[in-house]
Amino acid sequence: MAVCGYKTIWKLVNTTTNAKVTQETTRCVCKVIDPEGVALRSAHRLRRRVYTNKGLNFTIHIDGYNKLKPFGIAIHVAVDGFSSCVLWLEACYSNNDPRIIAGFFINFVKRIGRLLRLVRGDAGTENVWVRAMQIAFRFNDRDNMSGMNSYTTGRSTGNQRIERFGVNLKSQIYCVLEELF
Repeated sequence: MAVCGYKTIWKLVNTTTNAKVTQETTRCVCKVIDPEGVALRSAHRLRRRVYTNKGLNFTIHIDGYNKLKPFGIAIHVAVDGFSSCVLWLEACYSNNDPRIIAGFFINFVKRIGRLLRLVRGDAGTENVWVRAMQIAFRFNDRDNMSGMNSYTTGRSTGNQRIERFGVNLKSQIYCVLEELF
């Protein structure tokens, strides 16, 4: 089953090959090749990925929350991937400065008194120092999550735990702040 729709396939075919096809042709071919996938997408019943995590503090997810920047508040948050517990929630004037985010990270590591097994963040410039420190801290460990494997990068929108936190924050706090400011 294909994991993308006909528009994505149409764009790929037209940009990576010398063939020029119409969207209608691509749609018809997809319907013949992958009728189950087309039916699922048509019914809006996509098969979602299942998120798994091995335990508390196994994976922490970090990201900035920019919805309050118009009010002069930049938020950075870390969430435990297993329990969805907020590990740190820091508000300051910027969540784009890597020194500030690295400070949040170091303070958290000091507070819990041990190194983190895996940190997940987006590819933004604010996370470069956290990435470098996490890899350096775990460089000489002898497990499959050591060194370069101790930090994983993905799209910000794919960071499920942080995105869920953002939805909760917006529904509980944003309306109050909007009226206040």
